[in-house]
Amino acid sequence: MKRLFGKETNVENYSKLHVELVYGCVHQLKEVMEHFYEQNFDLMDDEVEEITRIEHEADEIRRKMEIEFYQGAFLPFDREDRIVLAELVDAVADATQSAAYAISLGKIKFPKIFKDDFVELVEASCEAVSVLRESVKMLDTDLRVALDKAHEVEEKEEAGDKIERKIIPKLYDAYRNNEIGILTFIELKDITQKIGNIADRSEDASDRVPIMVAKRKG
Repeated sequence: MKRLFGKETNVENYSKLHVELVYGCVHQLKEVMEHFYEQNFDLMDDEVEEITRIEHEADEIRRKMEIEFYQGAFLPFDREDRIVLAELVDAVADATQSAAYAISLGKIKFPKIFKDDFVELVEASCEAVSVLRESVKMLDTDLRVALDKAHEVEEKEEAGDKIERKIIPKLYDAYRNNEIGILTFIELKDITQKIGNIADRSEDASDRVPIMVAKRKG
């Protein structure tokens, strides 16, 4: 029994570290964007590489969790939910890496008129992941707080959607008015959607939390 509890403690620690690393990926995206705004492409690429490094580290932690599950940590019903949750949280890091790569590959000149909108969009995605992080960490200490935070992620995702829906029409208008070229329009639209996708994936992960809470309370 002591051995089993030891495995469960390991998984709980891995889970907290995993979501912390995923949040680190998203937080690093702020640095990528700051260099993007200023066309500091070499520094931007360095930050993209850092996101890749953190995402890889998160993958390694997730694999360690899976090994612990395979060796019998937790009861089967809880084990399945934890595996699914880890995969969904990992998808947030994947979405962040995808956004960072899109920004890095295009290397377009960023139109200053959109800076405030993009700062707001990135912040919304960061907030969604931050609340997800809190929700996951609370699963092993306070189910009520974990559930409340999961619902809050949904609110943050909806706020991000509103910002995304505000930016894209502005991009169309700027293109029609010859304020930006076709390449800039295409690249910024793609980047907008990819950054918004980070909050979408956060909501997907948070949707697993109420299921886990209900099973444990039952």
